[in-house]
Amino acid sequence: MRWSIRNQILIPLIVIQGMAVCAITLVTATLAARRSERQVIDRLNGVVEALGHANFPYTESVLARMRGLSGAEFIAYTADGHVAATSFSSLKDTPPPPRSIPQAACLDSLGESPTVLLDGVRYFAVPLPPSARPHSSSLLVLYPETSWRQARREAAAPPLMFGGGSLLLMVAITSWVAQRIGRRIRDVNQQVARIAGGHFEGFDPGRDRDEIADLARSINSMCHQLRDMSRTIQRSERTRLLAQLAAGLAHQMRNSLTGARMSVQLHARRCPIPAGDRSLDVALRQLAMTEEQVKGLLSLGRVESRPPAACDLRRLLRDIALLVGPACEHAKVTLDVRGDGAPLEVMAEESGLRAAALNLALNAIEAAGRGGSVRLEAICDGEAVAIEVSDTGPGPPPGLAVSLFEPFTTSKPEGVGLGLALVQQVATRHGGALSWTRAGHETRFRLSLPRVVEAAKEAV
Repeated sequence: MRWSIRNQILIPLIVIQGMAVCAITLVTATLAARRSERQVIDRLNGVVEALGHANFPYTESVLARMRGLSGAEFIAYTADGHVAATSFSSLKDTPPPPRSIPQAACLDSLGESPTVLLDGVRYFAVPLPPSARPHSSSLLVLYPETSWRQARREAAAPPLMFGGGSLLLMVAITSWVAQRIGRRIRDVNQQVARIAGGHFEGFDPGRDRDEIADLARSINSMCHQLRDMSRTIQRSERTRLLAQLAAGLAHQMRNSLTGARMSVQLHARRCPIPAGDRSLDVALRQLAMTEEQVKGLLSLGRVESRPPAACDLRRLLRDIALLVGPACEHAKVTLDVRGDGAPLEVMAEESGLRAAALNLALNAIEAAGRGGSVRLEAICDGEAVAIEVSDTGPGPPPGLAVSLFEPFTTSKPEGVGLGLALVQQVATRHGGALSWTRAGHETRFRLSLPRVVEAAKEAV
């Protein structure tokens, strides 16, 4: 049987506190009732004692005054048991003889005294013996049972009302606290259930500063970590699929490209080329550029990493400019290579870095379009270096800005979205980063690398 946290908190608290409040209330009410009865008895004893020391006889006027002072009725008897005087204005029933009721030296407890019924009213009857003075009469004290009960009720009512109110207030406050804690625990439970269902959105822990709020904040932190891990796993799975696809495709293409390049070279050796004819040279460059792209695809599927070696970025950019030169001429794009100056060396895997820079250059040429311009530049910034490729194209669509470097993300109708994914993986493997910005009318892609690269193992 399921027992909620709210009931586990609420029921024991209400039972324990209710028992404590009820016990205290009953004890207080009982003491108040006894105190009220004691006051009545003390008042009666005081009146009787005062009359016992008086020298005047018990007359009806004296007994009537005693009734006004004490609230009790009095009957005085002669020595032979006849009624000498009474405080009753009229009495239809015959009062009992005092000898039939046990006598007491003074009133001690009304509740334990015998009762008599006179004129339809029940009284506590306490006979008092005659005093030592001459011709003294015995006295029968009759206190109305209804007055005795009313006095006890009036004395016990305030503690009972206060205890009942305290109990109700305690139940209300305890119920509110238990319901509030139970609701917050239920919110945490629902959030954990959402996390188990794969939804990693956080929730508001509220303004409270207690253990439940700390637990909620910890769950939010766990949500952020799980969301990042889920995205990492998704990227890893897509990268794994990309690597398998790219490696299989590149393996088939490499043999065909090698054969095509060798055939073009043999044709150039056997057949004289007319002066000024650059067609075979352009074909060889296109084949070389395609081979570089195939090498980049092969690097995606490579499990092991080659050891880094010294690589001159400025020389690498000049080589890439030679490869993409025919493509720029065909697309009417101006190519600017800022690769002059001293060599800018970095420890890296040159084949992967060359494939990454080539992909950035080809993307920039296509984005710039007819009449546009592309700039290739190697930048040194302290302990870091970067390859920056800028173009005057419109830039990536806003909808692809977040997922631009993920595999199969492209805005080109004929594209497959593998180029930037390749560049991103090369940057990650070399401990660097790939970023892009839009500055003025230019789009700049920057591949940043540390000067000394420790090749990271690719998680495939």
